[in-house]
Amino acid sequence: MDKLRLDNIDNIDSLTNMLKLAFSNEDWHNMILIADRLYEESSILYYYQLNQPSSKSSHDRPLIYYLGFSQLCKGEAYQKLKRYSESRDCILKYKDLSWVKGVDEKDKFIIKDFSIFALGNTYTIDLMEGKEYVLKEYVQYLKQYPREIIAGMVTIFECAIKKNLPIEWVLTDLSDELNTIETNPENTTTARYFTEYLCLFSLYKLKQEEYYDAVEKNLEALASSVILCDNTAFKKLVALFETLREFARSEQVIRYQTQLKNILEGVLMDEKDISLISIHSGNND
Repeated sequence: MDKLRLDNIDNIDSLTNMLKLAFSNEDWHNMILIADRLYEESSILYYYQLNQPSSKSSHDRPLIYYLGFSQLCKGEAYQKLKRYSESRDCILKYKDLSWVKGVDEKDKFIIKDFSIFALGNTYTIDLMEGKEYVLKEYVQYLKQYPREIIAGMVTIFECAIKKNLPIEWVLTDLSDELNTIETNPENTTTARYFTEYLCLFSLYKLKQEEYYDAVEKNLEALASSVILCDNTAFKKLVALFETLREFARSEQVIRYQTQLKNILEGVLMDEKDISLISIHSGNND
């Protein structure tokens, strides 16, 4: 892993975009480094703003957002690395941002948002640590805050796969919400977790020996990864399909091959102005 050099980067919007990219690439170690840099630069701007309240800000969002987002991302990276104690420490830093001064009335919803995220991520760590008794509470939390359902289901599927946790009742209880989300996967509040959710759903069905459904969820995830330009997920899902191939029906294999052919056709046309159809037909025009 290459260590990022962040000394010369002080633009908090650029650092925020870097954090999102690191998350998409599952680059957890660099995510921690970027989050620390974002928190440092946000803190400098915050204290400067306290002393110079009339100064104009040049960032896209209120400073309270960057202070919370940096710790949220750092905590998530620690969680992915199974460093749960350190993840909890991060949660404590964004669960109550009411200490931040100078927040406009119209921006105070950010305090509530991060409080909601903190509760959900606490449930996540509890489940990862084997505290399965919180699952019913967690499901009620997800029903109360539907925008957290896909991220929550990622956690629940991981626990079900790793710890043989029975979750059919969860899928039944959240079926209406999940169906709504699956019909609109490009919703910005769920997009970054959506392909991971479908991938884990596929693995869960494989573990349950429901092979047809496992392949179906894999094909859904593959299509979604292309729509959402999630290249990390795409590579993972191609490998997963090859693992599932022995269980796939012939029509599912044909759909998979058609998906890959369409993707290749699109890439060749975009990059080389070459058509697979013309190659097969021997047409060089």
